[in-house]
Amino acid sequence: MANNNQFLSLCYHYLRPPKFFDNFPRILGTQLDEFENQVKMIQEKYQIISLNDVRNITRSDLHFSKIGMLFTFDDGLSDHFEAAKILTKHGINGVFYVPTCIFDNEPANPNIIHYCLANYGIEFFISKYNFFIKKFSLSNSLLLKFDKKIDDPWNVIRNIKKKFKYELNYKLSRKILLAIYEDSLFKDFPNAMEIIHLTEIKIQKMIEMGHSIGVHTHTHISVAPSKLTSNEFELELILPKKILEQKFSTKVDSISYPFGEPRDCLSSSELLKKTKQYETAFTVETILNTSTTSSLNFGRYQPMSTDNTKQLELLLDNMVNKS
Repeated sequence: MANNNQFLSLCYHYLRPPKFFDNFPRILGTQLDEFENQVKMIQEKYQIISLNDVRNITRSDLHFSKIGMLFTFDDGLSDHFEAAKILTKHGINGVFYVPTCIFDNEPANPNIIHYCLANYGIEFFISKYNFFIKKFSLSNSLLLKFDKKIDDPWNVIRNIKKKFKYELNYKLSRKILLAIYEDSLFKDFPNAMEIIHLTEIKIQKMIEMGHSIGVHTHTHISVAPSKLTSNEFELELILPKKILEQKFSTKVDSISYPFGEPRDCLSSSELLKKTKQYETAFTVETILNTSTTSSLNFGRYQPMSTDNTKQLELLLDNMVNKS
């Protein structure tokens, strides 16, 4: 007999300290004190659930007393250690999705872009990008332009992200971003990896707190349009599960699709054709999940840096009411 379980899920990225104490104040994210306020509001209105509850959502003997809420976090960011401590303080277990390139001492693709733009600005990033396009003898058609007198900076940033997500091929995108990283952030901040991402020690502590971890590919790529070869698919979606399970001796059967929009994700059938190693997969489709939602296409809402607690409450109410 089917049940009527329903749940929402939140997908957080950057969670920042007060601007005065933030060494990278241009990184956009939810302030940690605001995050804790959001946690308190959600505890009052929703039934907090775990990844295990989601795995078992179709069981006839599992009944949520009210709409469930699952906390998830993408990108394996250093910020997440403080978030994990806040969740633990409130008796909540979250799910933290980790790109396994961090264990090679290399940042994930978008986080290189974010930190370079935040620390050096658009002109610097584009000049570095164009330098490596020429150094690698690539087509001039790939060059980027920026005129700060006439160009909207936010449009330029969107175009930079689009270039790496969808226009450059999988290997080339990674090669250029690592070259930019090594020639800028890594030179100026030898501890850049600890600034950007979680360490193994912190991930282990988070697991000991009761939190779960999941796969976020190896380098944080848009899976569907990347046209991965079978070997590349193995590297990006199969090997990360093995790496996490071996490093942390814990069950890993959940994946969060990087970027998470429909064009970035595989359908349930497409994923199952390639691998049957995952029980749950998450997108960022803003839906109320139910016991009939495909377990390989659960949706989540991504709180914006501008969402205060009241705004988030209203947004979640709207998601529930329109379903």
